[in-house]
Amino acid sequence: MRPLFVKSLLAVVVALPLTVNALELTSQQMSNTTLTTTTVTTREAVASITVNGTLRADQQRLFRVSPVVDGLVTVLNVVAQTEVSKGQVLARLRSNTLGQAQADYLEALARFEVAEADYVRMKGLRDDGVVAGSRLLAAESQYKTAHAMFDQRRRALTLAGMTDAQIKRLEEEPDNIADYPLISPANGVLLSVAVENGQMLTAGESAFRIADLSVVWADVQIPVTRIGDVALGSQAAIRVAAYPQHRFGGRLETLSGEVEVSSQTVAGRVVIDNQQGLLRPGMYVQAELKGVARSGLMVPQSAVFRRGNDNYVFIVSGPRNFEPVKVTTGQPTGGWTRIDSGVKAGDVVVSSGVAELKSHWQYQGGE
Repeated sequence: MRPLFVKSLLAVVVALPLTVNALELTSQQMSNTTLTTTTVTTREAVASITVNGTLRADQQRLFRVSPVVDGLVTVLNVVAQTEVSKGQVLARLRSNTLGQAQADYLEALARFEVAEADYVRMKGLRDDGVVAGSRLLAAESQYKTAHAMFDQRRRALTLAGMTDAQIKRLEEEPDNIADYPLISPANGVLLSVAVENGQMLTAGESAFRIADLSVVWADVQIPVTRIGDVALGSQAAIRVAAYPQHRFGGRLETLSGEVEVSSQTVAGRVVIDNQQGLLRPGMYVQAELKGVARSGLMVPQSAVFRRGNDNYVFIVSGPRNFEPVKVTTGQPTGGWTRIDSGVKAGDVVVSSGVAELKSHWQYQGGE
């Protein structure tokens, strides 16, 4: 855009024949009017829309920690609103159910080891011709039975939540029988603690709630009239009152398939990187969504004015002459309006001061 003054117009605008509705200003009117102009060109404009939203935790990064066996809380290592690490022991339980399963496993392990050793010994003796084949078959049967029982008891421990490492430790330290640790499944913030020392927990009862807040979601409402300006994957610049100078990066990942009737908005979810941990669920945010790019002959949105049911622009047709031209337009995008008909590339249009020209035109009887 550039200021429009009498001298510049004389230098760059070739006078055109005036139409019946053309506007001609006097020198005095020109001196009292400040206008700017823009040359109509083909360009690409990117839509943007600013909406408000509320932060919440990423549902895929929320965790509840519950025992899979009944147990009595004997040790509580954490309190709410503190950071925890993956693998950290949050609490310890004493579980009679787990203790019985562990005792059964250790018994099955001992029987299996004895049966395995006896079977290996019998195979050696049979190869040397010392024992009958029936004794080898009996030893093999006992070995297979012990192995099946061992596998069954090991699966029972696995179903109780014990890892291979914990089972190995049980074999090496059988005195820790009935001890059941509740372990954090991820790095995050401990949102809530629902247990106390001495509390009896049942299998499946929620004990801890953890959120990994390295990524958070913003729930936003997009007006139906602006849906065409955004698309899935649109980049977002996020602002919060707590950090007015900071811009957080995000992207629009989902749009609801239905419209909220009363507000005529569509729910969207913006996913935001929060590695610094500055954003917290519950915060209000402002999200500027960068959306669809449109191309064509463009003029500034301010250049277009309404008269009746029609859109017009003022084309500069002489040093003090302006021709109101009816145009058909597309959807305004990023401060620009696409012109589908009425002007051509290279035309110079008035982009500010349009209201003053419109007033002069109407005063002079423009139709």
